[in-house]
Amino acid sequence: METMRTDPCPALFGNSASNSEVPIAYFSEFRCPFCRALERDLESLLAEDPATFRLVQHELPIFGPPSELAARASVAAARQGKQQELRRRFMRTPMVAEEASVRRVAETLDLDVEQLLIDMSSAGVQAELDRTRALADLFGFIGTPGLVIGRTVLSGAVPLSLLRQIAEGEKAEPFPAC
Repeated sequence: METMRTDPCPALFGNSASNSEVPIAYFSEFRCPFCRALERDLESLLAEDPATFRLVQHELPIFGPPSELAARASVAAARQGKQQELRRRFMRTPMVAEEASVRRVAETLDLDVEQLLIDMSSAGVQAELDRTRALADLFGFIGTPGLVIGRTVLSGAVPLSLLRQIAEGEKAEPFPAC
């Protein structure tokens, strides 16, 4: 974790950083109403200019066991290339995550459900959630949502107009952000 303090960029934005994309690290919680609204705004921003922005998801479960289960499912779904589809379904459905509901959503997305359940309990998923918690602590995120857009750190809900303004400002900065 000390490496993360001296160079948080790989953990924050991933190793596939590009010199032509503005990275957006998004810390969210499935039961957070502000995250639900911000999620739609982020989708709009990314759809407007998909070649310019790269979203990196960080699950930050803060509302107890159902949130933890949903976060584990999201991280595990990423291993099957379906994280955003699963997230979209969870964010747009007024459900409390439990194994049966996770299973139903996974089946509708053609995920390998048994592998998903195995991965949800894996050390790798736990390590990713621990890394996210450490990053959130490093950036002072005590709740959700949290964003790091290039060099700009934002905590809490932000309107789409401000999101666009910050994204455009970061786009104008020299690459890379880290």
